[in-house]
Amino acid sequence: MTDTSDPQAGLVPFRNRINNLDNQLVEILSKRLSICTEVARYKRERGIAMMQPDRVAEVIARCSEFGAKRGLRREFTESLYGLIIGEACELEAAIIGENKVS
Repeated sequence: MTDTSDPQAGLVPFRNRINNLDNQLVEILSKRLSICTEVARYKRERGIAMMQPDRVAEVIARCSEFGAKRGLRREFTESLYGLIIGEACELEAAIIGENKVS
């Protein structure tokens, strides 16, 4: 039998699962940005321009499609990756020493 005295208590298992996934998302984002640091150093050492518009478009399109196949709205995925790529560009700009191109 389920205890209905505190309906909020029933949310705890869901919140714990969400918290676990949030931790995994942050861990993955940290790893992604760590790789972006390596990319920025590689670009700096070889004189490669920071901004790679074709690559940005490719990543957003690929992830948007991947997300859509898993029930995510394309607009959501595109917005999310806009934020992720924006942070990566800020990181690259700091390492490469270029002004961020908006």
